[in-house]
Amino acid sequence: MKDQSLPNNIKTSLPDKQQELQQLENQPQQEKGENGQNPDQIQQASQKIKMSEYIKQHQKKSMQVCESIELEQEKKNKSSRNSAWQASWHYRIIQYWQSIFNRRIVSFSCFALQVGDIFIFCGLLFFLCISCVSITSTNSSGNMASITMAATIVFGCRNGFLSYLFGLSLERALLWHQFLAWITLGMSINHWVHSKSIASGFIVQVPLIAFIVFSIKPIRRYLWELFMKMHWILIIVMIVGCIAHGVTYALFALGYFALDVCYRGYTVYQLRNISNEMKLERIGPNITKISISNKNNKYKGGQYYFIMIPKLGYLQWHPFSVFSASYEEEIIFYVKCLGDWTTQLYQIAGEQGKPTIFKGYLDGPYGYHSISLEGDKYKNFLCISGGIGVTPIISTAKELLHQIEQGRPINSLYFIWTGRDSAIVQSVLKPDDLRSLLDQDDATILQNFYHYSDKGDKKIDDLEKQAQIEQHQLVELAKGRPDFDKYFEAAFNSAKAKGDHLVGVLTCGPQQLIDAAEINSMKWSKDGIRFDCHQEVFDF
Repeated sequence: MKDQSLPNNIKTSLPDKQQELQQLENQPQQEKGENGQNPDQIQQASQKIKMSEYIKQHQKKSMQVCESIELEQEKKNKSSRNSAWQASWHYRIIQYWQSIFNRRIVSFSCFALQVGDIFIFCGLLFFLCISCVSITSTNSSGNMASITMAATIVFGCRNGFLSYLFGLSLERALLWHQFLAWITLGMSINHWVHSKSIASGFIVQVPLIAFIVFSIKPIRRYLWELFMKMHWILIIVMIVGCIAHGVTYALFALGYFALDVCYRGYTVYQLRNISNEMKLERIGPNITKISISNKNNKYKGGQYYFIMIPKLGYLQWHPFSVFSASYEEEIIFYVKCLGDWTTQLYQIAGEQGKPTIFKGYLDGPYGYHSISLEGDKYKNFLCISGGIGVTPIISTAKELLHQIEQGRPINSLYFIWTGRDSAIVQSVLKPDDLRSLLDQDDATILQNFYHYSDKGDKKIDDLEKQAQIEQHQLVELAKGRPDFDKYFEAAFNSAKAKGDHLVGVLTCGPQQLIDAAEINSMKWSKDGIRFDCHQEVFDF
């Protein structure tokens, strides 16, 4: 604390007393050197002791004054941050942009249509129409296939400007990537049938079919390495075919993809220092904890990185959501054994409390929330997760609670977690992960619920499972599937009572859980209150 923060009487008296004490300390030594034993030595020693006590009291008083000034200043800062959040033009522009493109139009059991999707579809339709004269014309059919192929490549890039422009997460962009791949395949077959360049068309057509075959969900989920390797091999073949066949639009898109790859390489190079030492630790049955020092690394809650560990293969990059918040000293990931690579990761990890250290590489962060987590647009949140999907959700929740400490106005935050494995609760969620971030006065903002199913943990009876979960004192335990109507109604009533018009829904987990969140978001969007849902998926 600077001297300017202290009252004048303390600033003037304390240095004077310290100077007097210094004189007393020097004086006995001088007199003792000249006269030997000084008869006034005892009196001076007494004065010295009194003076020391006086200085200690003044120092203690000054510390108390400093603390009171800091508390008062913090209160002023906290009250002024509310207006700062609201007055920021940067966040206002982002909120306005997202409010247009992220608005749900209709929600089905497996897909929710947004305004941004309509803009993308209309844009593609426009380019297809101006390039189309006749569906049986060789040139027009080739142009249509080339345009959809270019769009497929662009939406497959990790750093896509269209994703940011239309408020799409990378997962949603990849949905467009998959959808357009099928459209491209159909159009290219139609073009190939009417084309005279059979040989060069064959070089393009075969990779397209192979792309589709090696991208089906079972291969992506259980043979991720094969999926990625085939993508890279087929991209090289595709470039040769596009050059030979003269697919102009696709070549431009491949150039954009090359820029994306270069940027990803630059990102990996920038993060080489923090990823040089990755701590691997087994923290529970089939769960590995990855810890990396967070040195000036900028990421947001809910984002994810692609991780590569050379010991497990140089071409194996796997995406994992961040569990920690951006202000914490370490970047933490929790990885559940779901395939060969994650199982090998668990095997090379050290025992709990004795992590092993390996060299690794990071690419990221990625992930874009389709609803604004900054500013004051959303003041009510529903955080819904299932199983290991809790990692991005709890990271986001911690960021929101940290923003409350910084003065952001949030009225309610419901944290709901479902799962079949109680070991995940014991291994991943610590008692102070959320609640400790709030003052006692703000404790009513955060409501926590955990639901577990009888279908998992066959070796653990209900009483033992309940004791293991409730010892965390973080969650309110409930058996069976969650009653989403109950939580959505509570969030609806909370928003209505505070005069809010928006509720942000953040969900990650199995597809059934995401579908339920989407459907209930549409169901409870009424009476001037809208539920905007952002979803994260387990795999691409």
